[in-house]
Amino acid sequence: MDNLKKFFVLVVFCIFCTACNSNNEPSVGSGSNDDLKTADNSKPVTTVENYEENGSNNNLKTVTNSKPVAIIENYEEISGNISIKRTNGTPNGSEALLYPNDEITGNVDAVKIKCAPYAEAKLQNELYIISYNPPSDIGAIADNIINYASTFWSNVENVNTAASRGSDDKLNLNPKPGFNVTLLHNHTVTFAWDGTAKNFYINDEKGEIIFETTVEGKNFIEVIPSQINLNVGQKYSWEIDENFNTYKFEILDSQTEKEILAKLEEIDSENISDDEHTLKKAAYVQLISDIYSDKIDLYWLSSQWLTQIAPSNDKLKETKSVLLRKCADHLDSEM
Repeated sequence: MDNLKKFFVLVVFCIFCTACNSNNEPSVGSGSNDDLKTADNSKPVTTVENYEENGSNNNLKTVTNSKPVAIIENYEEISGNISIKRTNGTPNGSEALLYPNDEITGNVDAVKIKCAPYAEAKLQNELYIISYNPPSDIGAIADNIINYASTFWSNVENVNTAASRGSDDKLNLNPKPGFNVTLLHNHTVTFAWDGTAKNFYINDEKGEIIFETTVEGKNFIEVIPSQINLNVGQKYSWEIDENFNTYKFEILDSQTEKEILAKLEEIDSENISDDEHTLKKAAYVQLISDIYSDKIDLYWLSSQWLTQIAPSNDKLKETKSVLLRKCADHLDSEM
């Protein structure tokens, strides 16, 4: 990850988590975020109230080791006086980013930590231990958590258009849906690729072609999985012109899809503009893809929506820009 991406991720977590710190925000799910504090002067960070696991979606697992969940705000000041022990094999990324199960030793009294929702920095025996416990039920993701993300993404300023993938209008988000993604059984998927092709194929887990069609020199095709007899919970792959690149995907289970579609319908019912509906839904599917990254990857859907709108409002333009760059960064990380 280059320096720009490191800086961008730092800003993401700093501002996103600061939003969660606001006493003016509504409560999160069944709990409250009033106790979310900064770890400073040996004060342990508390997090939003733990959720009861209700078992409504036993297929939904929570990833706890692949995404940063906290940030050391004053890392440059105290880096020489602390040591970070990483035990879960996650990528280092920025030195200031923290992952579940990280341990911080040294002059912990001087450390200032911001935690994402569902994360906690616990002070035990003169060291901080980072934990992360998001709800196991996707339905427990409250609307105001999405608003935190939307508020951050909508107010990020001065996005550097010299990023590695170019300016926003030239971002290459192909292949789409991408690598090892998940699809909704009853939602349109836009498969897209660079260049043009003659034929499009979907293969089963054994590599046997189960769907094929001509695409007549196009660079995309729209498909609804249920209409071509793809099955829930099954793994597939897609390719064009029988080339060497195949892209794996899985159809999400029915319960997870039901909960996701219910939230999307709820967002669509809000009294906001069509562009705001699209941006909030794009933020939502990115958020759940980050929290449940071992189960859900819907960044392709986010990018599909984002490329269909052209906001005239400067604030909404900026929100779209940042969300698109998150899609590009996500695809880069897959590759």
